[in-house]
Amino acid sequence: MFASGMAPSRTTPRLGATAVMPRAAGLQLALEVVPDKLTLWVALQILAAAAAMTAVVAAGYLRREIALPWPGLAPEAALIGGLAFWLGFGLLGGIRADERPGGSVMTFSMPFIVAGTVLGGPVAGGLMGLVSEIEIRELRSQPLRGILSNHAVSMLAAIAAGIAGELARHLLAQPLASQPELAFLLVAGVTGLVFALANLILVIPTLAMRSDVSLKEASRIIDTSVRTTFLAEGILAWLMAASYLAIGWWAPIVSIVLALIIWQAHNRLEVLRHDEKTGLLNDLGFNPGLAAAVERARNGQQRAAVLLLDLDKFKAVNDAYLLESGDEVLRVVARRLLAAVRATDAVARLNGAGDEFSVLLSDVPNLAAAMRLATRIQEGIRQPIRLHAYATDVRVNASIGIVLLDDQVTLSPAEILKLADARMLRGKALGSGIVAMGADDAAALKDRLSHQMTRGTSR
Repeated sequence: MFASGMAPSRTTPRLGATAVMPRAAGLQLALEVVPDKLTLWVALQILAAAAAMTAVVAAGYLRREIALPWPGLAPEAALIGGLAFWLGFGLLGGIRADERPGGSVMTFSMPFIVAGTVLGGPVAGGLMGLVSEIEIRELRSQPLRGILSNHAVSMLAAIAAGIAGELARHLLAQPLASQPELAFLLVAGVTGLVFALANLILVIPTLAMRSDVSLKEASRIIDTSVRTTFLAEGILAWLMAASYLAIGWWAPIVSIVLALIIWQAHNRLEVLRHDEKTGLLNDLGFNPGLAAAVERARNGQQRAAVLLLDLDKFKAVNDAYLLESGDEVLRVVARRLLAAVRATDAVARLNGAGDEFSVLLSDVPNLAAAMRLATRIQEGIRQPIRLHAYATDVRVNASIGIVLLDDQVTLSPAEILKLADARMLRGKALGSGIVAMGADDAAALKDRLSHQMTRGTSR
C-alpha cells in the first residue's frame, strides 16, 4: 500500500500491523529517493563539467588573444578585462531565450560562446558556457534539474570546442603559416562545429529521457530550422572574433547590432508560424510537419497519427463568462495538450479561430496506441479550469477524431485533416467521443458534409 504512493490509514492498526508499518514506510521513502535515469544523466553532466573545467584551468588554457587591445593597459589587466568583456556579451544569449511549444528552448548564445572560445581557448569557453546560459526564464519556471543540465551541457560543449580549436591551431600552424587569416577562419569553423555537435550529442539523450522516446525520435526535434540557425550563428561568431582582433574591442558591438537584426527577423518568422492566442503552431507551422509525416508513413519509415479535437461546452463558457474567459480556457487547454504529448509531437490551433486543435503524434505503433494517447489527452482536458476573473471553475470536454498514418495511406495532408474532422464530428454526435475508423470511412465523410451547415450550433 505505501509503495504505491497511497497515504497510510489513520485508523487504529490491527494486531501485529504495528511492526510492519515502519518497514513499509521505509520502503516508500526508499522508492521516493531513488533517482530516475534522467536525474542520473544530469548528475553525470554536472560532474563531467566540473571535472573538465578544473582540468583546463589547471592546464592554463587561456589564450591571450582575448585580452582587451587597449594601448598602455597592463597585460594581466587586459586579459581579465577582455574575459569580462566577452562574459558580458555572453549574458545577452540568455535574454534571447525563447521557450518553444513541445519543451525545447531556442537561444542565441552560440555566437558569443564560440567567439569567446576562439579568442580565449577552453578556459574562456567553459566560463562563457556557464554565463551564457543564465536566463530570466530560469527564475520563473525552469526546474532546478533543467537549469543545472543547461549550464553543464553548454560548459562541456564549449570546453570540447576550445580543445578542438587548440588542436586545429597546432595542426594548421605549419601548413598555413603564410596564410594566418585562412588558418583563423578554419579554427573558428572547427570550434563552432564541435560546439554545435557536442550540444546535440548531450541534449538529445536528455530530450529522449524526458519525453520517453527513442534517441532517433529525439534527434528529429533538431529540425532543419535549428541546423540553419547553427550555421548563421557560427558565421556570426567568426565575424565577431575576427573583428575583435582586426579592429578592436568596439567591433563586436557592431556584431551585436547585426545579431539584434537577425533576432528580429527570426521573431517575425516565429510569429507567422504560431497562434497568437495560445502560442501553439498555426497552419503555417503545422502543415509542413504533417506533410513530412505523411511521406515517412507512405515510405514505411514511421507510423504516425493525426488527432483533431473540438471542445465541447466551450460555447456555454463563452456565453456565460464573456470572450476573455473563453480565451483563458483556450490557453489552459493548450498547456494541457503540450503536457500530455512528447517533445517529438506537434500541437496546433488551426484556422486561427475557434476551439479546434490538431495534434500530430510521431512514432505511433498502431491504432490502439493512438487511442490510448487520445484518451489521456481527453482526461487532461476534462479537469476543472479556474477562471480567475470570476473565482470559479468550469469544465469542458473534447471530441476527438483520429487518422492513423501508415504505409497504406493514400490521402493528401489536407484530405487527412478533413477525414479527422469528419471523425471528430462523429465523436461529437456520440457525446464527447473518440472515433478512429477505417481509412475508407465514407460514412464519416458523409457526416462531415451534413454537419457543415449546422456545426456552429452543435457545439
